[in-house]
Formats: sequence, structure tokens, C-alpha cells
Amino acid sequence: MDDSINEDFERTQKLVSMLGQVRQLIASELRAGLADAGLNLQQRGVLLTLARGSAKTPAALSKLAGVHPTRMTRVLDRLEDSGLIERARNGRDRRLVNVSLTQKGRAIAARHTRVVQGAWSERLSHFSKSDFDALSLLLSRLLDR
Repeated sequence: MDDSINEDFERTQKLVSMLGQVRQLIASELRAGLADAGLNLQQRGVLLTLARGSAKTPAALSKLAGVHPTRMTRVLDRLEDSGLIERARNGRDRRLVNVSLTQKGRAIAARHTRVVQGAWSERLSHFSKSDFDALSLLLSRLLDR
């Protein structure tokens, strides 16, 4: 096999491995910081997405929170059973369901937001603005392909 192909493959594997390690590291820190709430990462992701106000329907939440559509109903069921969200039919289109945070859900989402911001701030604190911008650009390019 061509040496340049081997080098490209090894470089790619190293990058994929590092991205996975970053994900595992942050996920571990978040699990530890939020363990007392009894929520998994998918449930937390849905809560934080709702708190940002960027989605209101299960389909939009699925896409933005990174929860597979087939799992979304179960995630929402657990959050609703815990008193963190409410589901209601859309007033204009009864086929649609809108999801919203309860007061308890807003309080937990606010706390989780602080923990998430703290975890990422700690990890990124040694990055200069140009480092941060370069990493953001590279990751955006990776996602856009």
C-alpha cells in the first residue's frame, strides 16, 4: 500500500480518536457534575435545548439535542414523569405537540447550564481567541461535509 495512504489513514484515525476522547472527557465531567439530578445525557440535552428556546416540537428537539427520533418519545416520557416538562397539543395544528419546561424543569436546566458552561470554560480556558476561532472553523468544516 502507498505510504501516503497509510499516513493519511493514521492521521485520520488519530483525529477520530482525539475527538472521541474529548467527547468522553466532557461527558464524564458532566455526568459527575449532574449526577444528583438522575438524568442521562440525552435527557439533559433535551432540557438544555428547551431552555435555550431553540425547539418546541419533538422532531425539532430530536434534531437539535442529538436524540434519535425513535428514542425521543421515551426521553420525553421520563422528563414528563419527573415533572420537568409538559406536552400540549399545538393550538393551530392539533397534530403537533409542543414541549415546554415546567418551573422545576427551568430550575434544573439553569443549574445544568451553569455546570455545562463551567466544564467547557475549564477545558477551553487556555485557548486564545484565535485558537478558539480556528477550532470552531475546523469543526464547522468537518460538520458541513
